[in-house]
Amino acid sequence: MKHLFSKTAVIILLAGLMCTESVMAQKTIVRRGKPTTSTTSTTNNSTKPTKTNKPTKTTKPTQPKKKVDPMSKVTITKLQIGNTDYEGEVIDAFGTTMYAEDMKYATPKLTYNCSTATGEITIFTKIYRPDGSMMTGSSSPSGYTTSDDADFTTGNGNTIVFPGWGNGDGGSYTTGTYRWELWYNDKRLYSTNFTLLEKPAANTTDLAGFEYYGTSRDYEDNAKALPYITDAIREWGDNGCRTGAITEDDRGVAITGENGYAYSASVPKGMSDKLKEYNEAGYRITDVTITDSGYWCIVWGDNGYWGVLPDKMKELMSQYNNDREVILSVSICENGNFAIITDKHFYASHETDHSNLQKAIDKFGTIRSVCITNKGIVICCDGGVYYQNIPSNVEEAIKEQDFRPRVVKYTDSGTYLITDGDKLRSWYM
Repeated sequence: MKHLFSKTAVIILLAGLMCTESVMAQKTIVRRGKPTTSTTSTTNNSTKPTKTNKPTKTTKPTQPKKKVDPMSKVTITKLQIGNTDYEGEVIDAFGTTMYAEDMKYATPKLTYNCSTATGEITIFTKIYRPDGSMMTGSSSPSGYTTSDDADFTTGNGNTIVFPGWGNGDGGSYTTGTYRWELWYNDKRLYSTNFTLLEKPAANTTDLAGFEYYGTSRDYEDNAKALPYITDAIREWGDNGCRTGAITEDDRGVAITGENGYAYSASVPKGMSDKLKEYNEAGYRITDVTITDSGYWCIVWGDNGYWGVLPDKMKELMSQYNNDREVILSVSICENGNFAIITDKHFYASHETDHSNLQKAIDKFGTIRSVCITNKGIVICCDGGVYYQNIPSNVEEAIKEQDFRPRVVKYTDSGTYLITDGDKLRSWYM
């Protein structure tokens, strides 16, 4: 029985071992198997979280590249207008004085810096007349005057000349200030003004019928010299000097062409900054005035102005600007008296100056410019020069010119600048 018992025990023991191995094998299968898609499994009536499949990596959709504005790499530094014929031959150089009577095609010349070439793109143009209306023709794109293809190349100081706008027989333009705007993708890139003048008599040295009238006095020549201004006028040569302003101390400004300038070191920074700004913007500087007492004014285009002005003058200049009158000339003297000439009105803050302006008109017609000082006045008209109580040497200089004076700027100490309003000039300063 003992022997039998042993065999039975062995059998029972073996069976137990087999059962244990089976359970262990089942556990092994469950542990190594792939996880199910359910979020839980139940064992021994308890709930445990199971691992889930890692999400499959996906490639993010490719975003379309943002288009780069080609003109963001271009900086236009200057826009000048010239007069050309149908073939593009230059009649009046870019940025110089132009007359409405001579205009064929107003033609733009761009100066620019470019860091990355643009390739061929289309630039649109808007040209506004002096009355504010936009010039258009049968071929004009909607909302613009014209359009042209351009290819801006890499570099600094590059230039492009676009085709002009006008008529080969003339007649498209009248006197006044026009605005030229460049556009790309509905964005204005740059704008400039250009002024067309009334053409003077063919022979500006013909003094037939031109007269002089007035009084003069003795004077003390104690004004400071302005060598920087006189040197600049000499260097300008045939380009001449159109207008300017001088004081008895050491303040002086001279203007050549549309907006070329020279000024002495003592000119207020506000004035020198504006001269530079208007030059860079291509604005035509119409007239300037300055005093040692701190007043100054720059007139640009038809009726734009800036400066340190007497209160009443500021009020009138704003009024004339709002009424779109053409401001032809301004003058301020050391004591704060002033005069303004427009194409429709004349005004002087001092009663005597105002009376002299009326007398000048009655005697010589339309006034072109005025200069007042604490002691006297000079008024340049179409038919002559009217003056009262000016230094005797200034009177002599006015009469001895071989051109018709259109601008006379002088001081009570006998310094002066006399021009024909364009290029011819004479000076003592």
